[in-house]
Amino acid sequence: MLHFVSFALGWFAHSFRDPAWVAAYALTVQIGIFAWQGWILRRHAKTLETHVGIADKQEKTATLINAALDQQKLILINQFNFQKQLQAESERRIVFDLIVKLLASVHNLTARLAITTYSRAGEVEAITEAWVGMDNDVTSCRMALLGCEHLGLDEKAYLIDYVMDVSQLKQTNAANQADYIQLKNLNEKYKDFWATLIKNRKTAIV
Repeated sequence: MLHFVSFALGWFAHSFRDPAWVAAYALTVQIGIFAWQGWILRRHAKTLETHVGIADKQEKTATLINAALDQQKLILINQFNFQKQLQAESERRIVFDLIVKLLASVHNLTARLAITTYSRAGEVEAITEAWVGMDNDVTSCRMALLGCEHLGLDEKAYLIDYVMDVSQLKQTNAANQADYIQLKNLNEKYKDFWATLIKNRKTAIV
C-alpha cells in the first residue's frame, strides 16, 4: 500500500514536467473555478429573483396605497363640497328667514297704521313698538346681507334695495295717516317682492 502511494506521488510529481498534464491540470482548475463561479451566479440569480419578487410585491403595494390615497382624496373633496353646500344653504336660509321676518313686520305695521286713530289708549305705544320691531329686523337683515357670500349679485342687490327702502321709513305719529302712506307706497313698489323672494329661495346654489 505504501509502495502504491509512493509510486502515485512520484508519478504525480513527474507529471508536472509534462506540458500536456500541466495543461490538463490547469484546465481542471479552470473548470473548478468556472463551476464555483456558476454556483455563485446561480445564488445571485436566486437572490435577484427574490428581490424582483419583493419589488413586484412592493410595486403592487404602492399601487394599492396610491389607489387608497386617491380614493381618500376624492372622499375628502366630496366631503368639502358637501360641507360647502350645506354652509351655502344654511347662509341663504338665514338671510331669507330674516327677510321674511322683516316683510312680516312691514305688513304688520301697515295693518296697524291702516286702522289707527291715535285717539285710543295704548295706540301710540303699540304703534311705536311695531316700528321698533321693524327697525330691529332691518338691522338684522343688513348684518346678514353684509356677510352673505352665497347670493347672486342681482339677487343680493334686490334684497338690499328693499331693506334700505324700509330703513328710510320714519315714524311721525301724524293724524293725517302720513305713516300709513309711507308703508302703503313701499308695499306698492314691492308688490311682487313675496313672489320674487319665493322664486329666489328655491334657486339652486352653485
